[in-house]
Amino acid sequence: MITPRQLASTVILFLIGSSSLFLLGGNADRDAWMSVLVGALAGLLLLSCVTLQIQRLEPDRNLIEIFKLYFGRIIGFVFGFIYVIYYSYKCIRNVREFADLSIMYLLPDTPLSMVILIICFIGGYAVLGGPGVFFRMVEVLLPILVMIYVVLFILLLSAGLIDLGRLMPMLEHGFKPVWDAAIPEIISFPFGEVVLFLMFWRYTAADEYGVVIRMTIKGYVFAGLFITLMNIITIASLGQFAGWSVVPLLQATTFVEISNLLERIDPLVSLLVFSAVYVKLTAYYLGASIAFSYLFRISLRIAAIPVGIGIYVGSFWFKSYMHQVNVGFERNLKYHFPIFQIVIPIVLLLVMLLRKKVRNKSNGASQRQR
Repeated sequence: MITPRQLASTVILFLIGSSSLFLLGGNADRDAWMSVLVGALAGLLLLSCVTLQIQRLEPDRNLIEIFKLYFGRIIGFVFGFIYVIYYSYKCIRNVREFADLSIMYLLPDTPLSMVILIICFIGGYAVLGGPGVFFRMVEVLLPILVMIYVVLFILLLSAGLIDLGRLMPMLEHGFKPVWDAAIPEIISFPFGEVVLFLMFWRYTAADEYGVVIRMTIKGYVFAGLFITLMNIITIASLGQFAGWSVVPLLQATTFVEISNLLERIDPLVSLLVFSAVYVKLTAYYLGASIAFSYLFRISLRIAAIPVGIGIYVGSFWFKSYMHQVNVGFERNLKYHFPIFQIVIPIVLLLVMLLRKKVRNKSNGASQRQR
Protein backbone atom coordinates (compact mmCIF):
# COMPACT_ATOMS: atom_id res chain seq x y z
CA MET A 1 0.00 0.00 0.00
CA ILE A 2 0.96 3.65 -0.49
CA THR A 3 0.97 6.17 2.35
CA PRO A 4 -0.50 9.67 1.76
CA ARG A 5 2.97 11.17 2.21
CA GLN A 6 4.42 8.86 -0.44
CA LEU A 7 1.56 9.84 -2.75
CA ALA A 8 2.30 13.57 -2.37
CA SER A 9 6.04 12.97 -2.86
CA THR A 10 5.45 11.05 -6.08
CA VAL A 11 3.05 13.67 -7.45
CA ILE A 12 5.72 16.34 -6.85
CA LEU A 13 8.65 14.50 -8.40
CA PHE A 14 6.51 13.12 -11.25
CA LEU A 15 5.35 16.60 -12.27
CA ILE A 16 8.82 18.13 -11.96
CA GLY A 17 10.16 15.16 -13.96
CA SER A 18 11.44 16.18 -17.36
CA SER A 19 9.98 19.71 -17.13
CA SER A 20 13.41 20.88 -15.97
CA LEU A 21 14.76 20.02 -19.44
CA PHE A 22 12.79 22.75 -21.19
CA LEU A 23 11.69 26.34 -20.92
CA LEU A 24 7.97 25.69 -20.65
CA GLY A 25 5.84 28.29 -22.43
CA GLY A 26 8.85 29.48 -24.41
CA ASN A 27 6.60 31.05 -27.06
CA ALA A 28 5.68 33.71 -24.48
CA ASP A 29 9.36 34.75 -24.23
CA ARG A 30 10.09 36.48 -20.91
CA ASP A 31 6.49 35.91 -19.80
CA ALA A 32 6.92 32.13 -20.03
CA TRP A 33 6.69 31.82 -16.25
CA MET A 34 3.20 33.36 -16.40
CA SER A 35 2.20 30.71 -18.94
CA VAL A 36 3.36 28.03 -16.51
CA LEU A 37 1.24 29.60 -13.77
CA VAL A 38 -1.81 29.77 -16.04
CA GLY A 39 -1.26 26.17 -17.18
CA ALA A 40 -0.89 25.03 -13.56
CA LEU A 41 -4.15 26.71 -12.55
CA ALA A 42 -5.99 25.23 -15.53
CA GLY A 43 -4.50 21.82 -14.74
CA LEU A 44 -5.58 22.16 -11.11
CA LEU A 45 -9.14 22.83 -12.27
CA LEU A 46 -8.98 19.72 -14.47
CA LEU A 47 -7.54 17.65 -11.61
CA SER A 48 -10.09 18.82 -9.04
CA CYS A 49 -13.21 18.77 -11.21
CA VAL A 50 -12.56 15.75 -13.44
CA THR A 51 -9.68 13.40 -12.63
CA LEU A 52 -10.12 13.25 -8.86
CA GLN A 53 -13.90 13.10 -9.23
CA ILE A 54 -13.60 9.95 -11.33
CA GLN A 55 -11.62 8.30 -8.55
CA ARG A 56 -13.95 9.66 -5.86
CA LEU A 57 -16.90 7.86 -7.48
CA GLU A 58 -14.94 4.57 -7.62
CA PRO A 59 -12.22 4.81 -4.94
CA ASP A 60 -11.49 1.06 -4.91
CA ARG A 61 -10.91 0.69 -8.67
CA ASN A 62 -8.21 1.78 -11.09
CA LEU A 63 -8.85 3.30 -14.51
CA ILE A 64 -9.01 -0.04 -16.34
CA GLU A 65 -11.56 -1.43 -13.90
CA ILE A 66 -13.63 1.75 -14.19
CA PHE A 67 -13.64 1.51 -18.00
CA LYS A 68 -14.85 -2.08 -17.88
CA LEU A 69 -17.51 -1.30 -15.28
CA TYR A 70 -19.06 1.67 -17.08
CA PHE A 71 -18.35 0.95 -20.76
CA GLY A 72 -18.78 -2.81 -20.75
CA ARG A 73 -16.22 -5.56 -21.23
CA ILE A 74 -15.43 -5.01 -24.94
CA ILE A 75 -15.50 -1.21 -25.16
CA GLY A 76 -13.84 -0.99 -21.76
CA PHE A 77 -11.07 -3.28 -22.97
CA VAL A 78 -10.52 -1.07 -26.04
CA PHE A 79 -10.26 2.10 -23.96
CA GLY A 80 -8.00 0.35 -21.48
CA PHE A 81 -5.66 -0.87 -24.22
CA ILE A 82 -5.54 2.64 -25.69
CA TYR A 83 -4.32 3.89 -22.33
CA VAL A 84 -1.68 1.15 -22.19
CA ILE A 85 -0.38 2.53 -25.49
CA TYR A 86 -0.58 6.11 -24.19
CA TYR A 87 1.30 5.33 -20.98
CA SER A 88 3.88 3.30 -22.89
CA TYR A 89 4.40 6.08 -25.42
CA LYS A 90 4.95 8.61 -22.65
CA CYS A 91 7.50 6.23 -21.14
CA ILE A 92 9.18 5.84 -24.54
CA ARG A 93 9.61 9.61 -24.79
CA ASN A 94 11.21 9.79 -21.34
CA VAL A 95 13.46 6.79 -22.01
CA ARG A 96 14.67 8.41 -25.22
CA GLU A 97 15.25 11.74 -23.44
CA PHE A 98 17.24 9.97 -20.74
CA ALA A 99 19.30 8.04 -23.31
CA ASP A 100 20.01 10.96 -25.63
CA LEU A 101 21.05 13.26 -22.79
CA SER A 102 23.27 10.53 -21.31
CA ILE A 103 25.08 10.21 -24.63
CA MET A 104 25.27 13.98 -25.15
CA TYR A 105 26.71 14.82 -21.74
CA LEU A 106 28.06 11.67 -20.09
CA LEU A 107 28.57 8.66 -22.40
CA PRO A 108 29.40 9.94 -25.90
CA ASP A 109 31.01 6.66 -27.04
CA THR A 110 28.32 4.31 -25.75
CA PRO A 111 25.87 2.84 -28.32
CA LEU A 112 22.33 4.17 -28.03
CA SER A 113 20.93 0.63 -27.95
CA MET A 114 22.94 -0.24 -24.83
CA VAL A 115 21.99 2.95 -22.99
CA ILE A 116 18.28 2.39 -23.71
CA LEU A 117 18.57 -1.27 -22.66
CA ILE A 118 20.16 -0.33 -19.32
CA ILE A 119 17.49 2.33 -18.67
CA CYS A 120 14.71 -0.15 -19.41
CA PHE A 121 16.27 -2.74 -17.10
CA ILE A 122 16.62 -0.22 -14.25
CA GLY A 123 13.05 0.97 -14.73
CA GLY A 124 11.79 -2.59 -15.02
CA TYR A 125 13.53 -3.57 -11.79
CA ALA A 126 11.54 -0.91 -9.90
CA VAL A 127 8.31 -1.93 -11.66
CA LEU A 128 8.72 -5.55 -10.56
CA GLY A 129 8.59 -4.40 -6.95
CA GLY A 130 5.11 -2.96 -7.48
CA PRO A 131 3.60 0.41 -6.49
CA GLY A 132 4.63 0.14 -2.83
CA VAL A 133 8.36 -0.20 -3.58
CA PHE A 134 8.32 2.51 -6.26
CA PHE A 135 6.48 5.06 -4.12
CA ARG A 136 8.80 4.42 -1.15
CA MET A 137 11.80 5.01 -3.42
CA VAL A 138 10.39 8.36 -4.55
CA GLU A 139 9.72 9.38 -0.94
CA VAL A 140 13.42 8.89 -0.19
CA LEU A 141 14.58 10.67 -3.36
CA LEU A 142 12.40 13.79 -3.08
CA PRO A 143 14.07 15.61 -0.14
CA ILE A 144 17.52 14.87 -1.56
CA LEU A 145 16.66 16.28 -4.99
CA VAL A 146 14.83 19.31 -3.59
CA MET A 147 17.87 20.08 -1.41
CA ILE A 148 20.14 19.90 -4.47
CA TYR A 149 17.79 22.24 -6.36
CA VAL A 150 17.93 24.72 -3.48
CA VAL A 151 21.75 24.58 -3.43
CA LEU A 152 21.77 25.06 -7.20
CA PHE A 153 19.53 28.15 -7.00
CA ILE A 154 21.73 29.59 -4.22
CA LEU A 155 24.84 29.07 -6.35
CA LEU A 156 23.24 30.81 -9.33
CA LEU A 157 22.29 33.71 -7.07
CA SER A 158 25.76 33.86 -5.45
CA ALA A 159 27.43 33.89 -8.87
CA GLY A 160 25.40 36.96 -9.82
CA LEU A 161 23.76 35.19 -12.76
CA ILE A 162 20.18 35.90 -11.73
CA ASP A 163 18.93 39.28 -12.94
CA LEU A 164 15.18 39.77 -12.42
CA GLY A 165 15.39 42.73 -14.79
CA ARG A 166 15.43 40.17 -17.62
CA LEU A 167 11.77 39.46 -16.78
CA MET A 168 10.83 43.04 -17.68
CA PRO A 169 8.72 44.41 -19.22
CA MET A 170 5.97 41.99 -18.28
CA LEU A 171 3.05 41.43 -20.67
CA GLU A 172 4.75 43.58 -23.29
CA HIS A 173 2.57 42.01 -26.00
CA GLY A 174 -0.52 41.56 -23.83
CA PHE A 175 -1.94 38.43 -22.21
CA LYS A 176 -2.75 36.55 -25.42
CA PRO A 177 0.79 35.12 -25.98
CA VAL A 178 0.78 33.91 -22.35
CA TRP A 179 -2.58 32.18 -22.82
CA ASP A 180 -1.64 30.68 -26.19
CA ALA A 181 1.57 29.23 -24.76
CA ALA A 182 -0.28 27.73 -21.79
CA ILE A 183 -3.39 26.23 -23.42
CA PRO A 184 -3.26 23.36 -24.19
CA GLU A 185 0.51 22.77 -24.26
CA ILE A 186 1.37 23.36 -20.59
CA ILE A 187 -1.77 21.55 -19.45
CA SER A 188 -0.64 18.58 -21.57
CA PHE A 189 2.91 18.81 -20.24
CA PRO A 190 3.28 18.42 -17.38
CA PHE A 191 0.10 19.14 -15.42
CA GLY A 192 -2.45 17.03 -17.31
CA GLU A 193 -0.21 14.00 -16.92
CA VAL A 194 -1.65 13.43 -13.44
CA VAL A 195 -4.24 11.28 -15.25
CA LEU A 196 -1.67 8.51 -14.76
CA PHE A 197 -2.52 8.47 -11.04
CA LEU A 198 -5.91 6.96 -11.85
CA MET A 199 -3.85 3.76 -11.92
CA PHE A 200 -2.34 4.43 -8.47
CA TRP A 201 -4.84 6.18 -6.19
CA ARG A 202 -6.65 2.96 -5.27
CA TYR A 203 -3.47 1.66 -3.62
CA THR A 204 -3.35 4.56 -1.13
CA ALA A 205 -3.73 3.50 2.50
CA ALA A 206 -6.10 6.21 3.78
CA ASP A 207 -9.15 6.00 6.02
CA GLU A 208 -11.00 8.61 3.95
CA TYR A 209 -10.76 9.46 0.28
CA GLY A 210 -10.57 13.12 1.30
CA VAL A 211 -7.01 12.43 2.47
CA VAL A 212 -6.09 11.24 -1.03
CA ILE A 213 -7.58 14.41 -2.52
CA ARG A 214 -5.80 16.72 -0.07
CA MET A 215 -2.38 15.10 -0.44
CA THR A 216 -2.65 14.98 -4.24
CA ILE A 217 -3.60 18.65 -4.43
CA LYS A 218 -0.87 19.65 -1.96
CA GLY A 219 1.72 17.80 -4.04
CA TYR A 220 0.34 19.34 -7.22
CA VAL A 221 0.42 22.91 -5.86
CA PHE A 222 3.99 22.49 -4.56
CA ALA A 223 5.14 21.13 -7.94
CA GLY A 224 3.32 23.89 -9.85
CA LEU A 225 4.95 26.64 -7.80
CA PHE A 226 8.35 24.92 -8.00
CA ILE A 227 8.19 24.60 -11.80
CA THR A 228 7.14 28.26 -12.05
CA LEU A 229 10.13 29.24 -9.89
CA MET A 230 12.44 27.18 -12.12
CA ASN A 231 11.16 29.04 -15.17
CA ILE A 232 11.69 32.40 -13.47
CA ILE A 233 15.28 31.50 -12.50
CA THR A 234 16.04 30.15 -15.98
CA ILE A 235 14.78 33.31 -17.70
CA ALA A 236 16.47 35.57 -15.14
CA SER A 237 19.75 33.71 -15.74
CA LEU A 238 19.78 33.36 -19.53
CA GLY A 239 17.40 36.08 -20.72
CA GLN A 240 16.42 35.75 -24.38
CA PHE A 241 18.82 32.82 -24.82
CA ALA A 242 16.69 30.63 -22.54
CA GLY A 243 14.36 29.71 -25.38
CA TRP A 244 17.21 28.74 -27.68
CA SER A 245 19.10 26.40 -25.37
CA VAL A 246 18.69 22.62 -25.65
CA VAL A 247 18.66 22.23 -21.84
CA PRO A 248 18.31 25.78 -20.41
CA LEU A 249 18.93 24.95 -16.73
CA LEU A 250 22.09 23.03 -17.61
CA GLN A 251 23.23 25.90 -19.82
CA ALA A 252 22.74 28.40 -16.99
CA THR A 253 24.86 26.42 -14.55
CA THR A 254 27.85 26.31 -16.92
CA PHE A 255 28.39 30.02 -16.13
CA VAL A 256 28.63 29.47 -12.38
CA GLU A 257 32.08 30.45 -11.09
CA ILE A 258 32.61 31.61 -7.53
CA SER A 259 36.04 33.02 -6.55
CA ASN A 260 37.80 30.56 -8.88
CA LEU A 261 36.98 27.86 -6.33
CA LEU A 262 33.65 26.53 -7.52
CA GLU A 263 32.80 25.97 -11.15
CA ARG A 264 31.52 23.33 -13.57
CA ILE A 265 28.54 22.25 -11.47
CA ASP A 266 26.72 20.84 -14.49
CA PRO A 267 27.22 17.25 -13.18
CA LEU A 268 24.99 18.30 -10.28
CA VAL A 269 22.30 19.39 -12.73
CA SER A 270 22.72 16.15 -14.67
CA LEU A 271 22.06 14.22 -11.46
CA LEU A 272 18.86 16.20 -10.90
CA VAL A 273 17.64 15.81 -14.46
CA PHE A 274 18.39 12.09 -14.74
CA SER A 275 16.87 11.27 -11.35
CA ALA A 276 13.64 13.16 -12.07
CA VAL A 277 13.32 11.74 -15.58
CA TYR A 278 13.95 8.25 -14.21
CA VAL A 279 11.08 8.66 -11.73
CA LYS A 280 8.77 9.80 -14.49
CA LEU A 281 9.60 7.07 -16.98
CA THR A 282 9.32 4.41 -14.25
CA ALA A 283 5.93 5.77 -13.17
CA TYR A 284 4.65 5.46 -16.74
CA TYR A 285 6.24 2.01 -17.10
CA LEU A 286 4.50 0.93 -13.87
CA GLY A 287 1.16 2.42 -14.93
CA ALA A 288 1.29 0.72 -18.33
CA SER A 289 2.25 -2.62 -16.74
CA ILE A 290 -0.56 -2.47 -14.17
CA ALA A 291 -3.06 -1.61 -16.91
CA PHE A 292 -1.76 -4.46 -19.08
CA SER A 293 -2.00 -6.92 -16.19
CA TYR A 294 -5.63 -5.99 -15.51
CA LEU A 295 -6.58 -6.18 -19.18
CA PHE A 296 -5.12 -9.63 -19.74
CA ARG A 297 -5.52 -10.94 -16.17
CA ILE A 298 -1.88 -11.73 -15.63
CA SER A 299 0.55 -10.83 -12.86
CA LEU A 300 2.39 -7.52 -12.83
CA ARG A 301 5.76 -9.28 -13.12
CA ILE A 302 4.69 -11.01 -16.34
CA ALA A 303 2.98 -7.89 -17.75
CA ALA A 304 6.15 -5.84 -17.26
CA ILE A 305 8.00 -8.00 -19.81
CA PRO A 306 5.95 -7.30 -22.99
CA VAL A 307 5.43 -3.70 -21.94
CA GLY A 308 9.20 -3.30 -21.42
CA ILE A 309 9.95 -4.88 -24.81
CA GLY A 310 7.48 -2.49 -26.44
CA ILE A 311 9.10 0.49 -24.72
CA TYR A 312 12.60 -0.62 -25.75
CA VAL A 313 11.66 -1.14 -29.41
CA GLY A 314 9.54 2.03 -29.56
CA SER A 315 12.44 4.16 -28.29
CA PHE A 316 14.21 3.74 -31.64
CA TRP A 317 11.36 5.35 -33.59
CA PHE A 318 12.75 8.83 -32.92
CA LYS A 319 15.67 9.78 -35.15
CA SER A 320 17.31 12.09 -32.61
CA TYR A 321 16.74 14.06 -29.42
CA MET A 322 15.49 17.09 -31.36
CA HIS A 323 13.18 14.90 -33.45
CA GLN A 324 11.64 13.58 -30.25
CA VAL A 325 11.26 17.12 -28.85
CA ASN A 326 9.75 18.49 -32.07
CA VAL A 327 7.21 15.67 -32.35
CA GLY A 328 6.24 16.23 -28.73
CA PHE A 329 5.81 19.99 -28.85
CA GLU A 330 4.46 20.35 -32.39
CA ARG A 331 2.03 17.39 -32.46
CA ASN A 332 1.57 15.49 -29.21
CA LEU A 333 0.96 18.40 -26.84
CA LYS A 334 -1.48 20.16 -29.15
CA TYR A 335 -3.43 17.34 -30.75
CA HIS A 336 -2.83 13.94 -29.10
CA PHE A 337 -2.26 14.18 -25.34
CA PRO A 338 -5.34 16.37 -24.61
CA ILE A 339 -7.51 13.48 -25.85
CA PHE A 340 -6.21 11.22 -23.06
CA GLN A 341 -5.88 13.89 -20.39
CA ILE A 342 -9.02 15.97 -20.98
CA VAL A 343 -11.49 14.59 -23.53
CA ILE A 344 -11.76 10.92 -22.50
CA PRO A 345 -11.73 11.67 -18.72
CA ILE A 346 -14.55 14.21 -19.15
CA VAL A 347 -16.59 11.73 -21.21
CA LEU A 348 -15.95 9.01 -18.63
CA LEU A 349 -16.99 11.28 -15.74
CA LEU A 350 -20.23 12.26 -17.54
CA VAL A 351 -21.06 8.60 -18.16
CA MET A 352 -20.36 7.78 -14.50
CA LEU A 353 -22.55 10.63 -13.24
CA LEU A 354 -25.35 9.75 -15.67
CA ARG A 355 -25.35 6.08 -14.69
CA LYS A 356 -25.24 6.99 -11.02
CA LYS A 357 -28.24 9.29 -11.49
CA VAL A 358 -30.18 6.58 -13.35
CA ARG A 359 -29.28 4.04 -10.67
CA ASN A 360 -30.47 6.36 -7.90
CA LYS A 361 -33.77 6.94 -9.69
CA SER A 362 -34.25 3.20 -10.14
CA ASN A 363 -33.53 2.55 -6.48
CA GLY A 364 -35.95 5.30 -5.46
CA ALA A 365 -38.71 3.90 -7.69
CA SER A 366 -38.24 0.36 -6.35
CA GLN A 367 -38.42 1.59 -2.76
CA ARG A 368 -41.68 3.48 -3.42
CA GLN A 369 -43.20 0.37 -4.98
CA ARG A 370 -42.43 -1.57 -1.80
